[in-house]
Amino acid sequence: MNFSPLLRDVAGVVAFTTHVGFNACHYTGAPRDQVACDIKELAKTFDCDPNNIIIPRQTHSTNVAVIKDEIIPDLDGVDAVVCSGQGRVICVNTADCVPLLMVDPISGISAAVHSGWRGTVGNIAGMAVVKMMELGACPGRIMAAMGPCISVECFEVGEEVACQFPDAVVLRDRFIRPHVDLAQTVLMQLVLVGVCAENISLPVACSVCNHDFYSVRRQGRELFYRTLTGILLC
Repeated sequence: MNFSPLLRDVAGVVAFTTHVGFNACHYTGAPRDQVACDIKELAKTFDCDPNNIIIPRQTHSTNVAVIKDEIIPDLDGVDAVVCSGQGRVICVNTADCVPLLMVDPISGISAAVHSGWRGTVGNIAGMAVVKMMELGACPGRIMAAMGPCISVECFEVGEEVACQFPDAVVLRDRFIRPHVDLAQTVLMQLVLVGVCAENISLPVACSVCNHDFYSVRRQGRELFYRTLTGILLC
């Protein structure tokens, strides 16, 4: 399986983002047999039960699901998953939105967050940190990494979207239309809830410019496939 590791320096944690050619998104129209095959490949790669691969059905909401026992909650309409304990791969699918992984390695609390522009306006990243804290995580210990997402240079928006973001993350001088820095907005939201800036890794690549990753902005809204970003506590 072709993937890029994230959070390389955190012991006992496997964090990754997949490349083009892999797709585990089950709700955007991809063939079901292909999705099932790739999920089995993922389970084999990380030596885990396929039933322990947790992939929500995202809807650009600010809904955060919490997993703290053997019962998996309803993941329909969920855009972030917070998990306590080891053995589960919690994931999000993206194709330009910000995929965010977080872990407090001391408490064993992890999170996978899908933060598109709507979720970012709604502060889903900060909400996920609050849920982690409710399970015993300390924000000062949280390590966070963003996977590939649309860069500020590529994220051109209308004023109706730009006006919902802080001025500090909206560029109006360099381009004809406003451009928004989603990743920087997420970083600011994490810092506001106590995550140390030095513990936050910005995106590994622009999903639009780098053809290793899927991009709706580049490939069109009918794109079936998504980049999967996930985290496993071993």
